[in-house]
Amino acid sequence: MGLQTPDRRFESGYLLKNNKMEKAKITFLGTGSAVPTARRNHPATLLQFTNEQILFDCGEGTQRQFRKARINPCKLTRIFITHWHADHVLGLPGMLQTLMLNGYNKTLHIYGPKGTKKMMQLYLALFTHKHKISIKVNEITKNKVLETSDFRIIAEQMKHETPALAYSFEIKEKIRLNKAKLAKLKLGKGKHFQDLAKGKTIKIKNKAINPKSLNLIYKEPERKLTIIMDTLENSNTIKLAKNSDVLICESTYSKKEEKLAKEHFHLTSNQSAQIAKKAKTKSLYLVHLSQRYDKDNKEILKQAKKIFKNTKIPEDFNEIVF
Repeated sequence: MGLQTPDRRFESGYLLKNNKMEKAKITFLGTGSAVPTARRNHPATLLQFTNEQILFDCGEGTQRQFRKARINPCKLTRIFITHWHADHVLGLPGMLQTLMLNGYNKTLHIYGPKGTKKMMQLYLALFTHKHKISIKVNEITKNKVLETSDFRIIAEQMKHETPALAYSFEIKEKIRLNKAKLAKLKLGKGKHFQDLAKGKTIKIKNKAINPKSLNLIYKEPERKLTIIMDTLENSNTIKLAKNSDVLICESTYSKKEEKLAKEHFHLTSNQSAQIAKKAKTKSLYLVHLSQRYDKDNKEILKQAKKIFKNTKIPEDFNEIVF
């Protein structure tokens, strides 16, 4: 297989059968590991949802991956770092330089494990910056990292050679109004729409309108993305990934290299699949593949699928919509 075209969609999630839902899109900007190849860049995963553009890890060359994927980096809102090994963070200086030179006018929120504030100070001190942007660094000390009206982000500690985290992005359940059906009722404007959205019966011109019986409202169910990077097996992986719609998990080694994986604090393909199975996730995507599997990853995939059938290995620039 050759390099993938930047706009190739990998898979659309089953939830999109209801096309009224607010879509979340994942773009794999880097699916490789410590040593990049012509086919796979260093780790970087982009999530786009409503007004948020969230990057998980920022391997070397990520700024260029944005360009190749035809995504505007200046729409970036947050960066989550799993740990401070070079292959996961060396793209930060270049990414910040790109934002500075392109008039980035928001506050960029950067999150990471213990030591992140010190590391960011060192990174910023390494280079002279003619232009400045607003950066807020958040060192994560608790599992609930962030919560808005639309989503929450949870973190759990992993077992690696350095402080490391894994993250879950959880889209909250929402009650939505069926605009097409509402338009036919010609209800005009007013606060009664807020009551309808809460499932309350309203009266318009002495006529009772029950949103439930008229199917004027519908639920968008909760959706969940979990990203697990470099780690040994541990109970937090299953806890965090529980009931995920999408699990993106590192799989640096094959089953036969379990001893080597343990020595380097990484997972094997079968261990990643076990996490997906025990956590009852709906899908599993293996990333962070060693360069030894760059040309042939069939065995890695076969091992994982024996345990968890809905397993796939994405390429750089593949997308998931869920």
